[in-house]
Amino acid sequence: MKKVLSIFLAIAMLGSLLVMSGCSNSKKAVDNGAAAGKKITLKLSHQMSPDHTLHLSALKFAELVKAKTNGNVEVQVFPSGQLGTEKDNAAALKLGTLDMGMVAVEFYPSFVPESAVLVLPYMYRDYAHLDRVLNSDVAQDVSNMVLQKTNIRVLTYLPMAFRQMFTVDKEIKTVADLQGVKMRVPESPIYVATFKQFNAVPTPVAWGEVYTGLQTGVIKGVENTPEAIVSASINEVTKYMNITNHLEGPSTISISEAVYKKLPKEYQEAIISAAQEAEKYELDLTISRDKEAREKLAKTLTITEADATSFKSSVKYDEINLVNTEKGKELIKRLSAIQ
Repeated sequence: MKKVLSIFLAIAMLGSLLVMSGCSNSKKAVDNGAAAGKKITLKLSHQMSPDHTLHLSALKFAELVKAKTNGNVEVQVFPSGQLGTEKDNAAALKLGTLDMGMVAVEFYPSFVPESAVLVLPYMYRDYAHLDRVLNSDVAQDVSNMVLQKTNIRVLTYLPMAFRQMFTVDKEIKTVADLQGVKMRVPESPIYVATFKQFNAVPTPVAWGEVYTGLQTGVIKGVENTPEAIVSASINEVTKYMNITNHLEGPSTISISEAVYKKLPKEYQEAIISAAQEAEKYELDLTISRDKEAREKLAKTLTITEADATSFKSSVKYDEINLVNTEKGKELIKRLSAIQ
């Protein structure tokens, strides 16, 4: 009799557990459904001014995210380094203390050296070639490496304009003219390595400090896109725009993986889709606004067409430690094969 009673009690307990489990699963489904309809606000930081292409593209991205989530996800955009420098933003994304950021690729080699392959000097022929590379399996491999090592998810790459050199008191016609010139570069190892190969004195300075640095003589030149120069009024403290097309530094729309994982799947998909659409918008805007910026700068600066061949001949990828690894060499080979 005791044995029968024990069996009966065991069956009853098992039944209770199954019922509780069913309730728990049902509750989870309800919770997930509620999460999908929950209002979410994400903060996105970038360094450029409100009239720059990156800011306009950030606003377009926010608009697309809102539309694709029926207004449930709001992306608040903070321009002009309001939430810290670009280097700070990359670190904050890694820690999960910042939701999203437009972080240039050149800041990722500090975490993943091989990511520098996407920012190598004279790697891209034109905008069409650049677009193919940034949407290739090589770029996807770089994104995967960044995610694995930093917990930062690159949603898309944003093509930027080709970069030129702007100097205070010296024309740059050949690479020899850069000898000993203190050139401002981003706080990134790939830019430092590149300008060392040009025999300049690469001087990392936060973007917000460049105007004063040129004004006071701390630096004698700066390299960046014409649009960035116009938007920060750098033409007021420089005299020459030297056309070198030495480098193209793509930016990204990136999100902290910790933040991304907390989003319902449909929101994740909406954000990825919005980023991809924003990339196409940004490329067209970049090309048109680069032309406009060059025309504006030509009114106040002396334009010098540099001998690009002399710069190209000084570049040796195999001497750049960041990419001088087995993986780095493999990525360069694959990237160079993209036509």
